[in-house]
Amino acid sequence: AAHTKTSHKLHHIITEHLADEITIEQLCHRLAMSESSLRRKLKQEGTTIQSIKDQARLGQGLHLVQTTDTSIGLIAEKCGYLSQSRFSERFKKRFGLTPSELRKAK
Repeated sequence: AAHTKTSHKLHHIITEHLADEITIEQLCHRLAMSESSLRRKLKQEGTTIQSIKDQARLGQGLHLVQTTDTSIGLIAEKCGYLSQSRFSERFKKRFGLTPSELRKAK
């Protein structure tokens, strides 16, 4: 695991802390590297902290929409979104359907 991509390690940490807003300082501390090193490594891997956060949040959101009857508002909250509308907007941009539309299509 020592040579696991930094982006994969970051994705794992963010996924563990979806509901709380984890700071860049906390991420750097967990990865034992400076912010500039973290950003440089992610740039080499062709990604950013924000895109990894979005991927983790929306991936979990997709999973919960498909596998639970939890309200969309609560799913949004569990995935770290402050509003259901923001979650639905990002979800639709990523997957082509809103969470509600996806649920109805099941």
